[in-house]
Amino acid sequence: MSLHIDDYIFETVLGQGSFGSVYLVRRKKDSKPFVVKEQILDDVNALPFKNILEEVKCLHTLRHTNIVAYYGAWIENNHSYILMEYATRGTLKDLLENNETPLKEEDALYLFSQVVLGVHHIHFKKILHRDLKPENIMLTGSRGDIVKIGDFGVSKNFSEYHSLLTNSSIACRAGSFRYMAPEMLRDQSYDFKCDIWSMGVILYEMVTKRHPFPATTLTDIIRMICEESPRPFPEGTSKHIISLISKMLRKDSFHRPKIDQLVICPYLVPFIIRIYLNLGRISNVVNKKNGNYDPEIFLRFLKSQVFNYIHSSSR
Repeated sequence: MSLHIDDYIFETVLGQGSFGSVYLVRRKKDSKPFVVKEQILDDVNALPFKNILEEVKCLHTLRHTNIVAYYGAWIENNHSYILMEYATRGTLKDLLENNETPLKEEDALYLFSQVVLGVHHIHFKKILHRDLKPENIMLTGSRGDIVKIGDFGVSKNFSEYHSLLTNSSIACRAGSFRYMAPEMLRDQSYDFKCDIWSMGVILYEMVTKRHPFPATTLTDIIRMICEESPRPFPEGTSKHIISLISKMLRKDSFHRPKIDQLVICPYLVPFIIRIYLNLGRISNVVNKKNGNYDPEIFLRFLKSQVFNYIHSSSR
């Protein structure tokens, strides 16, 4: 993999901010598309550069189908560059904004189950994402139905804090206010459950095409998230969806499910099985009987996930 900026043609600016600039580029030798995140290195950008180093550490650790692939990072001419996979079908935010109606529940759960699998890997690596939101969930594949979680610019390796904090938690705000968990907005300590809250907000938006806490000012955002219940679900929303989202949006983080529990959630397992089959992770041919998958496939998958959940909970 070439790690020289002259080997790439810059095509489009995908985003700009304090983190630097993100570009769609093409490799000159074969026109293959990539994403490059560029940051100017100077005294003004000392803090953003620290975030870039954290992001590189996280990306280097993570290897998963539902996480944006990392190809390398380098410094050249007083600029830092991160080379990453390009998701060809935009973001979940684009999908929601371009659709006139909310996603069908089946489509929403198929995409959301991939978010669950990606976050499961992130948490397994002891990393908090801290900025899960629709614009950081990329889509790719011929049908735009493959999820890629990206933007680890404010992510933190939880294990680095474990030896420093007696309560095994972090206590500083990070991410986007509309997706922050109540404990983060209150400047309280938090852990992996802050990502679960963000996932609850995302799934709510997927099935309703609106935010659960419709505030317009920062003061109202904090008040509504910390004190009020989410907006009622539209009539016709399935009780399974309502139950799942309600659990993830519990104010008390202790009562939110862990990511290990979401992986074996009965409402998500059929979709996770489908994802594994579509990605070739289960080699067996699917036998459909009255619209159901072969029970042996369910049992094999669930057995491994339950074992992992029990093993991780006992540590």
